[in-house]
Amino acid sequence: MSPIASAPTSALSHQTPALSGCLDKPHIAAAFAEDATVRILAADSIEGVLHEPADRSRVVLGLHNPSATEARINLSTLLPERADCTWHFLSGSVRTSEATDGMYVHLDAAGTAWLTAAP
Repeated sequence: MSPIASAPTSALSHQTPALSGCLDKPHIAAAFAEDATVRILAADSIEGVLHEPADRSRVVLGLHNPSATEARINLSTLLPERADCTWHFLSGSVRTSEATDGMYVHLDAAGTAWLTAAP
């Protein structure tokens, strides 16, 4: 599971968290500003996109499971540079589990979730 940096091409990269009022928070909205860095992530069958504001104060991570079965991803493996971050739920449908090798995010079939973390 290695991240791949490229220009945003997936549908997920053009979406925003669907939580009412979420984008009213300046630290979240900054991750979707024109000067934010957007990185597409590849991890097995999960589609991911990482938004980071220009000041690098926070990241917003979007994950989508396009498959017809539940999928899980280890956030420490997906984003090793953020392994020590505490992730917070923003919107979507997700459950998590802890393991000795990090936190796993479980996405339902066709599920999408948005998380945020500060460095």
